[in-house]
Amino acid sequence: MKNKRVRTGAALGAAALCSALLTPAHAVQPAISVGYDHALVLRADGTVWSWGYGGSGQLGLGSTATRTAPTQIPTLQDVVQVVARGSFSLALKADGSVWAWGDNSGGRTGGNGTSVPVQINGLSNIVSINAGTNTAAAFATDAAGQVYAWGSNSAAQLGTGQTSPGGNPVPRLVAGAEGAVAVSASDAAVLSLRQDGKVVAWGSNGNQALAPVAGSATAPVVIAPLSGVQAVASTTINIAGQYYALKGDGTVAVWGQASTNATFCGQKGVAAASGYPLIDLSPIQGLTRIQQIEPGEGHTLFVDADGALHACGVNSAGQLGDGTLVNPTTEIPKIAHIAGLPPVVAAAAGSSISGVIGADGSVWVWGKTTNLAPGGDAKATTPVRVMGANGAAFSAGRVGEAPGTFAGGQTGPLSNVTLDVGATVSTLHRGKTGRVYVAAFAGSTVLFLGPNGWVPYTGGAFPAYLSGALPRTVPVRIASGLNFSGLEGVQLAVGYGVGDDASAAAEMVRAGRYQVVHTLH
Repeated sequence: MKNKRVRTGAALGAAALCSALLTPAHAVQPAISVGYDHALVLRADGTVWSWGYGGSGQLGLGSTATRTAPTQIPTLQDVVQVVARGSFSLALKADGSVWAWGDNSGGRTGGNGTSVPVQINGLSNIVSINAGTNTAAAFATDAAGQVYAWGSNSAAQLGTGQTSPGGNPVPRLVAGAEGAVAVSASDAAVLSLRQDGKVVAWGSNGNQALAPVAGSATAPVVIAPLSGVQAVASTTINIAGQYYALKGDGTVAVWGQASTNATFCGQKGVAAASGYPLIDLSPIQGLTRIQQIEPGEGHTLFVDADGALHACGVNSAGQLGDGTLVNPTTEIPKIAHIAGLPPVVAAAAGSSISGVIGADGSVWVWGKTTNLAPGGDAKATTPVRVMGANGAAFSAGRVGEAPGTFAGGQTGPLSNVTLDVGATVSTLHRGKTGRVYVAAFAGSTVLFLGPNGWVPYTGGAFPAYLSGALPRTVPVRIASGLNFSGLEGVQLAVGYGVGDDASAAAEMVRAGRYQVVHTLH
């Protein structure tokens, strides 16, 4: 790993690390998110476009008017993630700031409802955002792996283990959710994926559908049987919800409530003491090589390694996209396979709505598409191309290979130091199997940071910090308020390679995809 191609990067303070990680090298990966009856698209140039019903200001355009074609939100630039839920919207900028607009139920916009994006105070260095469907809470994960929550706590979504009335407009730290890389929330419960591949859950635990612990609500608890997880998803259905975990091998595990036979991917519910059937933690048959899970309200989308799209759940508005329209109480559980789409690079499931972006930049929606697609069909059972205001097909843009970027920084003297490093994975490599490496060079000694701490390198394969499907960003907090006196001059390096085990390290070295990001001082 240490050779002539390694170059010393500029030393960044911890406060600037998130910006360095998230600032796109050339462009961002296009993304789509859909709520109750509005949609957001993040284009490859970092701009945000909205359309659909705007009665709560959820379009961010300064009015409550409805727009039937995507319209740019003029006050948003350099955005890296968008979230549409119910009549509410969120955006994460490259500088780590979070912006919200629309319905203020529970205080989700940080105060009064607004029809233009406003910054959420008290949040910085954020790398990921999420929100529950409809009127639930909102969440933000920072570069240090801490989760913040605000909004409704009617189902203990704020992680306290107790419910409370009213709204909570000020983000608060979720104790017990440290080490997070991403959060997925339903109306009443939350899953958090940790850096070590474990899953943490909190919120409504009706009938023990969320976690095998006593009580109708729970503070953050680790779901012990799950490990090696690469992504999590919380699908709103009834109160208890259904939950998914994407494993490193591309398979998907499911658990939760199964009170309606069409709300799961062919899994059989087992009668519980409460009388409500539950799905035991089990793999979903028929889904392989999955790279992305997008949960909605009653249905869920899955994107595989070839960009093919699959779906399961409620299909009352045609949101499964396979040309059928069936009452969910009579439908036989199935996995639908959606035809007629280009390879999918981004997907979104909302309230009876589905949407995707193709590799060619095309945008498609189906299901309850009133105000979202040409003709205003309230029940489109197959994908419909989204058109722009000029009558031409709307494009989210295309992204070639934005190179991986690396950053690191130090806050405080070595006697009381906080150290952060991290990587942004190239758009070409996200979702592919790979390895992320974090190394320290102290003279002739080389150490690698692994799941169980630092280990000296004595030859053979490099120990990996993260293994499996490569995420968008990999933030790593190496130290927080520790005494590293005497370690002046130690160099920290970050890199990643595509492949398994030794092949990933070889690919990393061959591509020169690594960098010394900080020297302790």
